[in-house]
Amino acid sequence: MATVEFNSNDKLIFLDIGVTSSDGSWIIYLPVVLDTGATTTVLPADILADLGYDPGHPGLPRIRMITGSGIEYAPCITVKSIIVGGENVNNVEVLCHDLPSEAGIDGLLGLNFLKKFDFTIEYSSGRLHFIKI
Repeated sequence: MATVEFNSNDKLIFLDIGVTSSDGSWIIYLPVVLDTGATTTVLPADILADLGYDPGHPGLPRIRMITGSGIEYAPCITVKSIIVGGENVNNVEVLCHDLPSEAGIDGLLGLNFLKKFDFTIEYSSGRLHFIKI
């Protein structure tokens, strides 16, 4: 079981996730928001490119997503793994989409990652618990 702390006074649940490079040789940690309303995890294209992925490849499927500014189509790629609190999930699909810089985060951790766990949110203690299923 992994436990991740968050600030329960914030309006959103912020956490850092690790994303493994395309060759599996290194990991970058990114600030994201836990988003149970997002069906798919969202990460910025430039960071995915830095990790060795090709979010601009013309053969990638483009997935319809609803944003605050309307409907957009984002390329979908599979990353080697995403790590939260030491728990690792391999072969996670992510949408390549840049969030506004004003958001102060790099992405959204969506249900396609979360469904690999039984997880609880303890607002009173500011903790998330992830139990891999």
